[in-house]
Amino acid sequence: MAIVTLDTLKYPVDCVVRARQAVEQATGIAASNVIICASHTHRGPLWPSYKDQLVTPIADAVAQAARDLAPCTLGVAQGRVEGVSKCRRVIKEGHAWNRWQLPAAEQEKYPAESALDPAVGVLAVTGQDGKYKAVVFNFACHAANTRALAVSADFPGDAQQVVQKKLGYAVPTLFLTGACGDVNPIYSAKRELFGEKLGGEIMRCLGRLEPIQKPTLALECRELHMPGREQPEFKEAEVIRNWPGQLEHYRKSFSDMKQRAKPAYPFFITSLRLGEDFTIVTNPDELFCEIGLSIKQQSPFKHTLVVEQVNGAHGYIPTAKAFAGGSYETWFGEHSYLTTRAGDIIEKESLDILNRLKHAEHKP
Repeated sequence: MAIVTLDTLKYPVDCVVRARQAVEQATGIAASNVIICASHTHRGPLWPSYKDQLVTPIADAVAQAARDLAPCTLGVAQGRVEGVSKCRRVIKEGHAWNRWQLPAAEQEKYPAESALDPAVGVLAVTGQDGKYKAVVFNFACHAANTRALAVSADFPGDAQQVVQKKLGYAVPTLFLTGACGDVNPIYSAKRELFGEKLGGEIMRCLGRLEPIQKPTLALECRELHMPGREQPEFKEAEVIRNWPGQLEHYRKSFSDMKQRAKPAYPFFITSLRLGEDFTIVTNPDELFCEIGLSIKQQSPFKHTLVVEQVNGAHGYIPTAKAFAGGSYETWFGEHSYLTTRAGDIIEKESLDILNRLKHAEHKP
């Protein structure tokens, strides 16, 4: 299989289909065994800025990796980083608000709508020379820490710089985006803090890796047809309350999406298992953190990485509680147009795949 990570906001399904096919043609790796994850950096160039929308560069990168295969050992660890992120939605007078929509004095006044996931999951690949060939890490926070108007890989890039500096050599440090549809960085903290804390915790994880003794591989890719939104309506009163200056923007977003809405959308959920106790399970969307936490808590594996923005992009997947609270992540439009049951469907399908993989035949 191949894991590809991109420093870009998102990567749509039609591009994913073409890129996976190009990888299969270039390497022989089955298209269904390729996962392509966008970091969701808010400061990176968008996919149309690149050669043929990144299809050829992705295939070339995987082909280069395939030519560079060598015997390695695998190790996993889990750490924890706090003090750099927070749930961005708070409940004020029964309604959900994003913190930045409130005056500064009110942003910490009201309770957060949901919990955070401070876990840092790490998968390390070590060559026969004892050096790391790659480090894969997973953390649940929007890659939106860079506030300056500059091109940036955001905190995933900052964390990689810290890891490489501490190791003393260059190593690909691949970021798999955690379930963070409602989690943002703490903007009042200095930017360097995020990279220092996350990169430092990755280094601590590297110092206590659990080896995967029998690195067998099992994988399942499930293609669904995710229903679109039921009876979409324009939430004018909510827009006026939460974002009055953007009323016409959201009215247009609603109208445009209504015209191009489909009954259902192609939707990939992929999971892989390495050895007995490590798994990655992916989905294409901005999954609210509570859903990712629920999948982890019910997973039959000791180490489970829940990864979003993989093999497509369909906007926000709020919880039922979030839909009741309202605010822009729930409003039908460009960034929210799937069924209100999408979170439940993703959780159910993810857990079904995980349980199937737990009992799948082990293949070396």
